[in-house]
Amino acid sequence: MTLLWDQAIAGTHYSVRQSGASIRLYSNRVFHSQWNPNKPFAGGVWDCLSLPVMYRQPDNVQRVLVLGVGGGAVIRQLQHLLGEHQLTGVELDACHLDIAQRWFGIDGTIVNLVHGDALQWLANYTGEPFDLIIDDLFGHGEGEPIRACPLTPEWVALLNHHLDENGLLIVNCVDARELKNSLPVFACTDFRFGYRWTLPAYENAIGVFSASTIRARDWIHHLANSQLSKSSQRQARLTVRRPLRDFGAYLKL
Repeated sequence: MTLLWDQAIAGTHYSVRQSGASIRLYSNRVFHSQWNPNKPFAGGVWDCLSLPVMYRQPDNVQRVLVLGVGGGAVIRQLQHLLGEHQLTGVELDACHLDIAQRWFGIDGTIVNLVHGDALQWLANYTGEPFDLIIDDLFGHGEGEPIRACPLTPEWVALLNHHLDENGLLIVNCVDARELKNSLPVFACTDFRFGYRWTLPAYENAIGVFSASTIRARDWIHHLANSQLSKSSQRQARLTVRRPLRDFGAYLKL
C-alpha cells in the first residue's frame, strides 16, 4: 500500500493511502473511507449506506443529505446511482472535507459541502425536507470507530422531521445489537417499515427506515434498470438485506 499523504493536525493523525486504484482514508488508525473509480461498489460497508436508495425510483430522489462525509465514498456512490441530484454533506472535521475534495474527487461546486456540527446544523435547518438522509456520524478512539450521536428519541425525531413523507432514513450502527436496541425509538417516531443491511466482512448493521412501504422487489427492479454496469449490479446483490421482522413488535397499533 502506497502512502500518498500523512499529517497530524490538532491531535488527529490523518493518512491517505493507495492500494491499486483504491484510495483510502485513515484517521487515528480508523478506516473511514475507500473509493475506487474503476469499481464504485467494491463490497465495502459504504455499499450498504448508498444502495438502499434503490428502494425508491431514482428520479424521485431529488434532495439528499449525508451526515458524516468522511472521505466522501458514499457521496461518490450516490452520484453513480442518482446522477447530479442535489446532494448536501455535513462534516465536523474540516480536514476530512479537504481530503474528500483533494483525494476522493468530490467536486465542491456540485456537492454542497458544509463544515459544521451535523446535530446543530440539522436543528437549525429550515429548508425543504429530504428524500434521503444518511446518518453516518462516527468519530474515532483508540483505533475504533465511535458513534458520534446516540440514537436517542430526540435525534431520531429530528431526522424524521426533516425527511419527506416517502423518504428513506439510512442509519449506520456499530453492530446488530445497537440497531436492535434502537428499534423502539424508530417505532415511536412514525417509521413503519425497516430493513437491516449487512456484509459478512463488517460488523456494522445498517438500518433502513421509512414511514411508507419498502419493497424488496422495487429495489431489485430499480437496480436492474439502473445505469450501473453488470459487475456493479452483481456486487450490489451480494449485500445481505433482511426485513426487520422484530420491528413490528414495537409499532403502535
